[in-house]
Amino acid sequence: MKAIASSRLRLPLALASTVALTSVAAHDHADGDWYLSPALNYVIADDDREADDDAGFQIGLGRQLNEAWNLEGNLEIDTLDRENGNNEFKQRGLALDGLYFFDRNPGFAPYALVGAGVLNTRFDGEKGTNPMVNAGLGFLSNALSDTVALRAEARYRYDGDNESLASEDAFGDWIISLGVNIPLGGDPAPAAVPAVAAMAEPAPAAAPLDSDNDGVNDSTDACPNSPAGAKVDARGCDLDSDSDGVPDSSDRCPDSPVGTRVDAHGCEVDSDGDGVIDSKDRCPDTAAGVKVDVRGCEIKEVIELPGVNFETGSAQLVTASASVLDEAAGTLIKHPEIKAEVAGHTDNTGAHAFNVDLSQRRAETVMQYLVAKGVPAGNLTARGYGPDQPVADNATKDGRAANRRVELRIAK
Repeated sequence: MKAIASSRLRLPLALASTVALTSVAAHDHADGDWYLSPALNYVIADDDREADDDAGFQIGLGRQLNEAWNLEGNLEIDTLDRENGNNEFKQRGLALDGLYFFDRNPGFAPYALVGAGVLNTRFDGEKGTNPMVNAGLGFLSNALSDTVALRAEARYRYDGDNESLASEDAFGDWIISLGVNIPLGGDPAPAAVPAVAAMAEPAPAAAPLDSDNDGVNDSTDACPNSPAGAKVDARGCDLDSDSDGVPDSSDRCPDSPVGTRVDAHGCEVDSDGDGVIDSKDRCPDTAAGVKVDVRGCEIKEVIELPGVNFETGSAQLVTASASVLDEAAGTLIKHPEIKAEVAGHTDNTGAHAFNVDLSQRRAETVMQYLVAKGVPAGNLTARGYGPDQPVADNATKDGRAANRRVELRIAK
């Protein structure tokens, strides 16, 4: 299994570290305390998957066993899209992990993690459950809170999946996590107040001044002129919930994904002005005025639909075709002015008349699917060309596979 290149880890590790050192944290559990641990994950996919990195989620239930060890059960959920857009790995995992703490310092408690479990993977209409192993490093911190612990973690997940891709026996993914530990069982008991000798009752203190009415006294308010009604942090400064550098009071897109480029209003940037934001734009340098599909790429005269396949000798679509056709439908809905012919093709195996009829039925099946997804029926026609327009040599297996295709031909 090939190791993930260190350059691919640099950004997510730096992000996790930066947010961790500036966020709310912590609760120092006593032996036997239970806690919940939800977290957002950033999955760096094994190169052998030929899949895009993506976000995921996990939630764990854990217990401190003693001063050194915690034991956790974790549920992980993530989906990794193939780079060619034809399919995706849908993964659901259950693991039992042990956490060894090098130090229980409330401000910074580093630990090592090791565990094992199973990972269920759905790919290309099939599913399988295989063993997995986790190992990594992380830390907890109680910098600002006595009730909720901030948690940051980086771990390597080895997945013994030998079913999804015929060429691979297993995969190794890196997972960067940022979440919290929420103690179960109530707040820590307050410290006992020592008895003191009776003394005269002091005079009442003057009410502290809060000039901008943000709930933070002027004596500790680092931003004493916060806008009226703005949400502020413990220092009295305007919050930036999505950490994009634009305070919430002026952020028009307060839920921007972490790490994305934003404009002065806090919204994701569309550098080439094609209507597709940079984080989803697979062709970020499209020329001005060019029509683009839902991926931000120029729409050609012929839109190929690789991955759209049918049952042998039938016009019945296979399940894996849906993602490709859904993307094509999105493009046609985005551009209602486009008229297109759904063109069906076959190889030259079998009778010519049968192949022409089969290609016509397959083209009509694709057209009906697109209309069902919202494409105006008047914008589409269907025609079967049988084996008469090959794009490869029918003398080879690969050539025949290439000739069995459906494509969209854009009317001029």
